[in-house]
Amino acid sequence: MKITHVLLSLLLLLCSCVTCAASVTIDDHFKSSKVTNLHYSFKPTSLKEATTLDLEHWQLITNKPLNLGLEKKPVWISFNIENTTSVRLTSLLSIDNPLLDEVSVFHLSDEVILKKQFSHILPISQPSLKSDALLIKLTLNAHSSTTVLVKVANSSGLNVPMTLWQQDAYLVHQNSLNLLYGLLIGFIGALGFSCLLLYGFSKKEYFALTGSIIVAFGLLLLYLSGFGFRYLDSFVSQQNMISVLLVLITILLWPLQKKICELNKTKAVSLLNITMKLFVVSSLTIWLLPNWVSTLCYLLTIPIILVIQMLIMFLGIQAHPSTPKKVLLAATCCVFIVTSYLVIVVFGWYTMAINSLFSLYILLFGSTFCLCFTAIKKFILERDEQVMSQQTLIAESAAQDTVLKERLALQEKAHKELEAQVDERTFELQVTLRELEEKNRELEQLNTEDALTGVKNRRFFDKKLVMELRRSRREQTPLSIIMLDIDHFKAINDTHGHIAGDQVIKFVANIIKNCLKRPLDEVARYGGEEFVVLLPNTPAHGAFEIAKQIRQQVEQSTVTIAGSEITFTISAGIYTNIADDINNAEIFTKHADKALYSAKQNGRNQVIHF
Repeated sequence: MKITHVLLSLLLLLCSCVTCAASVTIDDHFKSSKVTNLHYSFKPTSLKEATTLDLEHWQLITNKPLNLGLEKKPVWISFNIENTTSVRLTSLLSIDNPLLDEVSVFHLSDEVILKKQFSHILPISQPSLKSDALLIKLTLNAHSSTTVLVKVANSSGLNVPMTLWQQDAYLVHQNSLNLLYGLLIGFIGALGFSCLLLYGFSKKEYFALTGSIIVAFGLLLLYLSGFGFRYLDSFVSQQNMISVLLVLITILLWPLQKKICELNKTKAVSLLNITMKLFVVSSLTIWLLPNWVSTLCYLLTIPIILVIQMLIMFLGIQAHPSTPKKVLLAATCCVFIVTSYLVIVVFGWYTMAINSLFSLYILLFGSTFCLCFTAIKKFILERDEQVMSQQTLIAESAAQDTVLKERLALQEKAHKELEAQVDERTFELQVTLRELEEKNRELEQLNTEDALTGVKNRRFFDKKLVMELRRSRREQTPLSIIMLDIDHFKAINDTHGHIAGDQVIKFVANIIKNCLKRPLDEVARYGGEEFVVLLPNTPAHGAFEIAKQIRQQVEQSTVTIAGSEITFTISAGIYTNIADDINNAEIFTKHADKALYSAKQNGRNQVIHF
């Protein structure tokens, strides 16, 4: 054990010799101090080599933080802490760059070597960092000098700002800083989601683009300030996330600029369109390259694209100036300044720490405000244009309404005059139509009535027979037909003359009409001295009774003409059946006529049923 203590003491003494020129002094009034005097070297590969490396292999930095630019090799940093107070102190070493891939801290005290390691590339189930800054607790004995060795590896540049803090001072400072940064990030995020919400209501694409860019601003600040890894565990490194967000912002700015500035299709615009398409395609494949290569490509291309966008916007503003275009140009300038600032930091020309992010917050907050103002102003201008166009349309519509009213008044006057003429012509037409209807009725009656007897004629009977045949077949009811003929009518004509014959025909027609009691029963003059009676829904015996009654009344009656009494008789034939073929109406008249012929052959003055 004694040998171990002796070796450790020699080791600490050697480290003290190496770092004597790079130290931080703590006194009774100590609150915080930036580590700006230190040594660094790329030669050690282990802690043992770092503690035994000759002073000539270490390089000294004074009065500025360490920033080695895009250096891919791990670096060892060494500095000394001197506690000049009479009490044992506990200080906090803060490494103010949360974007480093791997950090190992070795505190060489009198008794033991304390080690703490941070890594962004551990599996998500084993996170080693839950703070926005990398904090190491250092215990310093009274009136002592200790050495701190820091190994840093990062694929996207070695920017290692460090600060030594008194614990209470760090808590006060970090709480106020976190509150300020949290409020700014929350406000930026709220503005972004508000724009996305406005897109949901208005369906204006520039609100969606503005909201997406502002949300990307918030995420960028979240990762730059260390909150990303603290609250959002991720498999990818934060450098990749920052590159992705910068690419996304650059890509989204171009369609927003085209929407707001209404750029014409010039050669410059067409060339930038092609460039942006190539940029998008390359963004999907460049991640296959090493991290430092993709970071370098983006740091070189994004500022160039932003400069071209600003030039095209400036030319568009010169041609057609407007407030939204100017404010959007200012927002793009802020994004360009932020990107240029990150380029300067990554290339090692300036050291960025968490405490110095306030300028980036101000720039991105100003860009956020400009973007929101641009989108809202654009929406208001479009709405005003719509209102003006609507007012113009209303004025034109009012003028058209006035002209239309005058035309309507003239049309109404002409319409009334036309209505009066139409009413007059309509009245005359109605009178003419009534007269025509009366003539038509008279004509129809003449066409369906026998001129001599006043009963229906043969034409009417033929139509009526077809109708009753259809009813008989539809209702399955019997239909009866009586064919009647005056006996020896030729002798009456020869003896008494044709006038007496006409009187006899009229007399027989009246007797037949008086014997028919139902409205549907019809009698028609079939031809000469022959009549036909149509009896719907009448069975054979009913038809026989009606024919018998007609025959008896004719037999019992006499006709007196010119003082001469004429007596005569009639013969009748009956046919009764239920119709089954409406296209063969002649079968009824044919069979009834046969029955009539049979009655005449058998002595006349009788009724025969077929």
